[in-house]
Amino acid sequence: MTNAIPALLALLLVVSLPAMTVTAAAPGPAQERIEEQHELPLLQSVEPVPIQDTTNRLTLDPTRNDSVEYGQSLGTILAQSDDDIRNEYEWVVLFDEEFETVDDSERDEMINASLENVRDRTDKLERREREAVRAHAAGEMSTNRLLQTLIRNYNDANALEQRIEEIMRRSDEVIGYSIDTDVQKDLRSDRERLAVQQGTVRALAASTEQGTGTGTEDGLSIEVQTSDAGYRLQTMVDDTYVVETTRFDNRDVDRLNKYEDQGEAFDRFEELYPWATEDGTESFSNDNGDPWNLYRVEIPHSQGILTSFLDSNLGQVFHEVQELNVETLPVSASTTETADGLELTHNETSSDGPVRVQVNETESDAPVESATISVDGAEIGETDENGVFWYVPPSESYELEVESGSSTVSLDVS
Repeated sequence: MTNAIPALLALLLVVSLPAMTVTAAAPGPAQERIEEQHELPLLQSVEPVPIQDTTNRLTLDPTRNDSVEYGQSLGTILAQSDDDIRNEYEWVVLFDEEFETVDDSERDEMINASLENVRDRTDKLERREREAVRAHAAGEMSTNRLLQTLIRNYNDANALEQRIEEIMRRSDEVIGYSIDTDVQKDLRSDRERLAVQQGTVRALAASTEQGTGTGTEDGLSIEVQTSDAGYRLQTMVDDTYVVETTRFDNRDVDRLNKYEDQGEAFDRFEELYPWATEDGTESFSNDNGDPWNLYRVEIPHSQGILTSFLDSNLGQVFHEVQELNVETLPVSASTTETADGLELTHNETSSDGPVRVQVNETESDAPVESATISVDGAEIGETDENGVFWYVPPSESYELEVESGSSTVSLDVS
């Protein structure tokens, strides 16, 4: 594996959530919501698509597709600042310096009030996400506006996670006081709901928007797919392909946990991701009996990193993030087109993954450096010194064109 993935992870240490072994998420005393689960209609859910010699991938049948070059946005930065001010005000009211001077029962009340505040705000993030995705799928919201909303959620989730960390830190500093075990479990669980809002693609977009990360100068190229069922974000960073998928139809908090223990839940992960669990080393944990029943597994493997969230009520993947080194991905289809002294080789990878373009001179077979690559007439990049260029393809048919000097070769891709 090249050093692209470690470089990406180093970036995300600054702009994304800290790595951690995960537990299930819990809303606290909400057991009454699942007593009528047998009366609920069955939902149609979707499993990750099986792929040979790489990780299975969660996909989406999109209603709307779009590709954007995402850059700095004053509107979201202002919205982020407004959220930060409101978060800080609420935090001062609920959890100020009096925490160290009051008695244990009052501390418990302050912590519970803070937890309720975090949960209320997390509920709002989830509603805002779903409403924005479905508005985009219906053509009622622009792609830039959708990304701004998702990044605003990302920023808010980061702020709320810091609140949880502060609760735990302040509690540890008080001699003779410890948070109740159930409350500690709730704190860990709340972080998992927030982690869904902190996916890698939106972390990269947030750093680009703020002018601190990859893509700052020219924008970050993001492929966006949406439907009523969810959304999918894809991008490339150097040699790393990053794809983030959420399926709303694979989430149902009002049913009972399908699994009796942690082992059964992980067996399900092994069924869904056989190659990854065999090739990699997983990090997985869960406190069984949690009403939210959101399990998380992180699997570093030979091609990258898989992070998957399982709704154990349905036994399906609700949210998935994959970071894959493109040079290690198997080719699923290859097409070659020759014209005007140029040879274009188009290598596809599975599940609408990234495409490898190889450009060579027809007579000498020498690689062509700095050849311009265009999709439907829009330039997307240039080949490197080896005549290679990787890109995330549109989900619909398009024309791929390569130009070098006065020579041009094109290919219709469907």
